[in-house]
This record gives sequence, structure tokens and C-alpha cells, in this order.
Amino acid sequence: MNGLGAALVATTGAQVLATLAVYLLPVLAPIAARDLGVGPELVGTQVAVIYAAAAITSIVSGGLLRRQGPARCTQLALLLCAAGSVALGLGGLPGAALGAVLLGIGYGLTTPAATQVLTRLTPAPRRNLVFAVKQMGVPLGGTLAGLLMPALALALGWRNGALIVALLLLLAVAALMPFRAAWDAGRGAGPGGKAALGTLSVLRAGRGLVAIAVMGALFSATQLSLGAFAVTMLVGEFGWSPVAAGAAAAAVQASGAVSRIAWAVLADRLRAGLPMLAVIGLGTGAAALAMPFALGWPDAAVLLLLCLFGTCANGWTGIAMAEVARLAPHGAAGAAAGGVMGLTYVGVVVGPMAFGALALLLGGYTAAFALVAALPLLGAAIALWTHRLLSGPPAAS
Repeated sequence: MNGLGAALVATTGAQVLATLAVYLLPVLAPIAARDLGVGPELVGTQVAVIYAAAAITSIVSGGLLRRQGPARCTQLALLLCAAGSVALGLGGLPGAALGAVLLGIGYGLTTPAATQVLTRLTPAPRRNLVFAVKQMGVPLGGTLAGLLMPALALALGWRNGALIVALLLLLAVAALMPFRAAWDAGRGAGPGGKAALGTLSVLRAGRGLVAIAVMGALFSATQLSLGAFAVTMLVGEFGWSPVAAGAAAAAVQASGAVSRIAWAVLADRLRAGLPMLAVIGLGTGAAALAMPFALGWPDAAVLLLLCLFGTCANGWTGIAMAEVARLAPHGAAGAAAGGVMGLTYVGVVVGPMAFGALALLLGGYTAAFALVAALPLLGAAIALWTHRLLSGPPAAS
């Protein structure tokens, strides 16, 4: 199996399931927090642990990709996510901590592996669209989590819901077996002993990659804060039921999934990836600033605002990964993606934890969102600056 269509389906499906596992505890926080003996606002700590592990894994992924190939790396990622889901379901609070580490290691492998495959197979005029479809797996995974997990937790218990997710991940590992011959044909080429150094060297070698990583850290902090705390905010401040709040969170993620395609089509048609990222950052900041004003609004209006928030906050990653593939040194797209995502995840680690602390300090999640709006607005400025830099002549050596 070596065609673009099959590779896109496989990598997107892997991203959906890995993201579903990552969103287990954030979506189930109002239910699971009581059993774990913690407050629901501390879910930000678990999200931070996941992305800290993902950051480290992404940075060292270049060597592992060379040795094992993207298909085997994707299978390993899904196995680790399955193990993390089992630990969360069976291990209590220590299991939640161990599960966060395992989920993060697995999640950190998904994007570098997929980028290596898709860069090899994708023609340049379709790059934004292809990477947006693959990254659509993130909001789709969040949508599945919001739609399925609260109802499943009420019917079977949240722990059993986590075990069902683990089973789905194991089935996906088996489904990837036919891809190993084509995807991993060049595995084992080159040493992998200095993987972290090599990945960071690739990041420095590509013009604009570091700036994209910083922008991604700012955007991700906002995106993950929305994903981690939307349900808890709707239950605690807006008075919605857990099931209704979960459905709203699913709608937010679904709007993000659809928007990724729309943003990418515009970016391909206009050949303007970085300017489109700036527009996305401006829209995300505006939606975050509006959140405190939504208290007291009708439910439909609140849902509309959240969907607009999701449309922008979740819409950037496909275009950003396409820009990484465009700017990466030849043959190093996977390593470049690992370096960019590793630095991006640093913002994700800090973002949800800082957001939870802000919510406690300010006495509300909506007020915290108004402050967080500064992050995507700064990211928009970085995107515009990088576009101007890359549009000019190369710097003299």
C-alpha cells in the first residue's frame, strides 16, 4: 500500500484514535475527578504531562524514524496510547499519571511519522489540503470523545470507556500491518544515536521553522485550553449538564475539523499559508476575548460562539505542517516536523496548567479565556513577520 489516498486514510485514522485517547480525561473530568480524588480544574496538569512527554518524543523522533520507519513508528504510537488508556482506566490516580506519560510518548510520534510519509507522496499544489485532512484527525478525535465518552461513562462507567478505547487502538495497530513494506522500505538508513541533536539541527537549517514552532506553541496553548476546559466551563459556569456540555465540546471539535479543510483550500488557492495562519490567529483571539460576554447569553448563542472559537483555534495545524514540509531541508520533513512539534508542545504543556491556575485566580474560565487571547494575537503577528521575512531575499551568509 503506497498510494497517497491509502496513506492519508491510515495516518488520519491513527491521528483520530490517538487524539481520542488523549481527550479521555479532559472530556470525562466532571465524572472521573470524583473517583480520582482531585478537582476537575487539575485536568490541566494531566494534559501538561501528556504534552511534555510528546515534546520530548517529537524532538528525538528523527532517529527512531530512520531506524524503524513511519509505519512501525505509527504502530508503536498506537500501542503506547492503548497502554495509557488501560492505565487510566485501571490504575486510579497513579494510573492516570502513568497513562499521561504513555499517551504523550505515543502521541508525540504520530505527526513526525505521518509527515515523513505524506511529504514523500504529496504534490506541492495539494500540500495544504493533504496535511489539513491528516490534521483533521485531531478535532475528529476530540469530537468522538465529546460525543461518545460521557454517554458511555454513564452507561458502562468511565473506566470501562477507557478500556474500550484501548481495544480500538489495538485493532488499528493490526490494520496498519499492510503498510509496513511500502512505508518502511528505507528504514535503517543512517545512524540514529544523536537523534535530538539531529532534529534540532534540521530545525535551525530551515528558514522560518523556528518561528513557526513559536507560533505553534502560542496557538496550541489556546487550542488545548479550549479542548481541556470547555466541558468543565459549560457545566460550572453556564449550568449545562455533562452530556449537553460534552455534545457542545463535540460540536466545537467538529467545527474545527471542517474549518481545517476550508482554511487549507484557501491557503492552496491563494498560495498564502503564513498569511492564512495570521488570519486564524486574529479570529482565535477575537473569540477568546468574547467569552466573558457570553455569560447570560442563550444556549444557542453560546454554542455558536464556541463553534466560531473552535473554527479558528483548531484550524491552524494542517497549514502549519504544510509550511514545515515546504521549508524543511530535502529528505528531512519528518525530523523537521518532530522539531517543530516538540517546541510547539512546550506551549501546550504550559498552556493548560497556566489556564487552570488563571481560572482559579480569576474565579472563572471565561475570564481566563479573555487573558489567553493575547497568545493567538501574538502568534498572528509572528506569522505575518515570518511571511515578510521569507518573501525577501535570503540573508547573506
